Amino acid sequence: MIDEIINYHDLSEQEKDKAISQLEELGFTPACGGINRMKNEMEKSQGNTLPQYIFVRRNGEFIGYMFLIAESEKDNKVFPWWAVDNSDELPLATDIRLLQFGIEICKKAECFQLAERLQCQLENHKKYIGRRPETISR
Repeated sequence: MIDEIINYHDLSEQEKDKAISQLEELGFTPACGGINRMKNEMEKSQGNTLPQYIFVRRNGEFIGYMFLIAESEKDNKVFPWWAVDNSDELPLATDIRLLQFGIEICKKAECFQLAERLQCQLENHKKYIGRRPETISR
């Protein structure tokens, strides 16, 4: 079965809560604040602009994430990064699809520098640079 890549805004309210609650199991903790503050930030996402919050789901369980925040370190205490993801922990085929998805979002949002960074990450991951071996991926 192919892992599903889905935008936060395409999730039902129940799925949003589940995705956010499973983030800690995936190794993600917000830089500041708790789950409610993180959800409030995620709700601000809209259209073809950043920030965008992407999740990867397999058989109803969330196994991955990619948060595309901005091309600058703005005053966002919950997400003080350009982007953060766990693509390196996913099977290579899913990793590639997730990074390509993120690159397209960045291009649509005219965040070309972030798209270039993700493209470099994609090329490295294809060579197994900076990612887990397939045998220990999620």
